Amino acid sequence: MSGLLKTATEEIDEASIIVDGVSKRYVISQSRSDDANTVRTGRGKMVVDALKDVSFVVRPSESIGLIGLNGSGKSTLLKLMAGGENPTSGQILVRSQPMLMGVNAALQPNLPGEANIYLGCLALGMSPEEAREQIPLLAEWTELGDAVKRPMSTYSAGMKARLVFAISTAVKPEILLIDETLSTGDAAFGGKARARMNEVIDRAGNLFFVSHSIDQVQENCARVLWINNGELIADGPSKELCGHYSEWARLVGQSGRDSADEYLTKIPKQYLPAAVLVR
Repeated sequence: MSGLLKTATEEIDEASIIVDGVSKRYVISQSRSDDANTVRTGRGKMVVDALKDVSFVVRPSESIGLIGLNGSGKSTLLKLMAGGENPTSGQILVRSQPMLMGVNAALQPNLPGEANIYLGCLALGMSPEEAREQIPLLAEWTELGDAVKRPMSTYSAGMKARLVFAISTAVKPEILLIDETLSTGDAAFGGKARARMNEVIDRAGNLFFVSHSIDQVQENCARVLWINNGELIADGPSKELCGHYSEWARLVGQSGRDSADEYLTKIPKQYLPAAVLVR
């Protein structure tokens, strides 16, 4: 749906997030990818447009689900919003620093669990004092017992997953970004983990949620943004748009792209993304 028309502009008095004409282009060569603004294209290099002129505005307290197939650009958008990468073009304006949930990169397997709690909380933006306060709280929640003093490399997969989940959900951000549901390890921890995740979501002023589970998107998000091949093609209430997306995804899997592309042309015009004008 290249060259997608946009609906009339809507004036918003207060916004938490403004994404204005954002594109992200990567130049891929051998085993690395770089932003198109930092390297030249040329022989042996491939250009990938991960996002194409994406624009939307988010009001305070809105919960937003991002839907789309793998490789559509959802995770790229979250990385740009979190500040991990810069757009190739366009701008992202936020009222406060968004927090992308997840701390795996900050954890050290050769250090004890309690030291990893401290490091993980620092990576989430806590002060040293706040991070130290979390050590006994998270040690108790994970039920690791004396294992919290052992190197994380000695943990089972379930113990490690519980610790990573507990650290990741210790945040209290105004804008929370979740890229797929975090693993909670043991099945017995499922109910306890869901309750903790719900607390995190309730604390957040704004939520951006990426999940392949449409049921989870509908449960947690009142509004969805549908991204396809790097383009924002629809924006509207989750109850209505998730139904359209599910039918489209079914057609992609069963009937092929021709039928699915034809279905996209029938999506009601009120769900076309609005134009954004920043004044």
